[in-house]
Amino acid sequence: MKRSRILSSFLALSMILFLLSGCGGSASPSGTGPAGSAPPAQTSAPDTTPPPAEGRSIKIGLVNPTTGKLAGFGEGCPWTENLIVDYVNKTLGGIEIDGAKLPVELIMYDSTSDTTVCAEMAQKLCEEDKVDIIIARHTPETVNPVSAMAERYGVPCVAIEAPVDAVAGAGPYKVTCHSFWTLETMYEQYSALWEKAGYGPGKGYKIGIAFANDADGTAWYNVFVDKIKADGYELVDPGQYPDSTTDFTDVIKTFMDADIDILCGTNTNPNFADLWNQATAAGLDPAVVTMGKAYLLQSDAEAIGKKIMDGCMAEVWWSPTHPFVSELTGMTCAQLADLYKAETGNDITQPMGYKYASMEIVIDALMRAGSLKPDAIAKAIAETDLNTIVGPIRYDNEYIINGQTYLRYANTALAGGQWQYDAATDKLNLVIIDNSLYPDVPTTGAYRAR
Repeated sequence: MKRSRILSSFLALSMILFLLSGCGGSASPSGTGPAGSAPPAQTSAPDTTPPPAEGRSIKIGLVNPTTGKLAGFGEGCPWTENLIVDYVNKTLGGIEIDGAKLPVELIMYDSTSDTTVCAEMAQKLCEEDKVDIIIARHTPETVNPVSAMAERYGVPCVAIEAPVDAVAGAGPYKVTCHSFWTLETMYEQYSALWEKAGYGPGKGYKIGIAFANDADGTAWYNVFVDKIKADGYELVDPGQYPDSTTDFTDVIKTFMDADIDILCGTNTNPNFADLWNQATAAGLDPAVVTMGKAYLLQSDAEAIGKKIMDGCMAEVWWSPTHPFVSELTGMTCAQLADLYKAETGNDITQPMGYKYASMEIVIDALMRAGSLKPDAIAKAIAETDLNTIVGPIRYDNEYIINGQTYLRYANTALAGGQWQYDAATDKLNLVIIDNSLYPDVPTTGAYRAR
């Protein structure tokens, strides 16, 4: 009798421990909470022992802005990712994990371009889907909440395609590595474009800045304000505007009263469309326009207005003419663009190169890890040394805040572009006019005054 009671107690305790197991075999919070609420606090350290490998898939989690104001960045998903999934599953026959070949599985949710929804979907990936690795990308509004959830649950994370400064400030990170450019690099690229247009530093030209008060805008603002002043430009600063702003009358008046030479900032496409259309209607006509994020995509630029976008300049992260080749699959930039055009009828977008690269990094790390233990995967990510379709990725840079490493990151290539309107075809073309930072990236045309 006594032995039976002991056995019953042991079985009951085992059942309780089983029910408490969570993401990757870890104890985790129950439920996602009401929309807009903060996720429940994790009360115990995760057990990082993954379930047995044989007979399961390797789960890759992804939150994509399929709809909403960042939908242009989300375009081409999951078409791009599935190229890699099919390559691994059909060509390679899976990835060897603990002696067994396992297929990879992509689990994707729409963030609706909302940071709260983004966090909720990332939590769902970790807590309910129990993904083995997670991808965070497409501006800080998506990268930061996804990487934060990955850190909280101890799920290894490949972050990409958001300014390093804006991501690092949300750290420190233990299981996340990032790749993109820093805002100092972006300032160097923009100032090279200003000089190419004949508005170089030290001559007192006036720069009007337009930055939203979101994470991305604030990171840019903090760097650009100091740099603009240090280079001898006259700063015209109407203050950061709320992301929900639709009426830019006061901002435009500030710029017109100062008679600015250069308009500079970073905005979502809807914000800049309102600002630029209202500015044009009011007669504001700066000689130079350099605006981050707002019109990187052909569809976004044309939606603002083909003719009023003529001559506006922006950064170019990636293009079909970039010289990089995927070490994993052998795919070139031109081949990826041609394949997308052939299968969908659409032109490829800049972020799609980074979609492909993020999957390359994930697969390479999993192949080298040879295990589904989070520590092994995180270590493999940190040790990445891979030539991808956006260039070489090595996380050999550290972003340090107050003496502490907040983020390990890799720099990626950056060039300067200009939208040029072709009246004969009634089309805007993004021309690479400056490669001073990365000479390996070929230029495709010359600067043209607005």
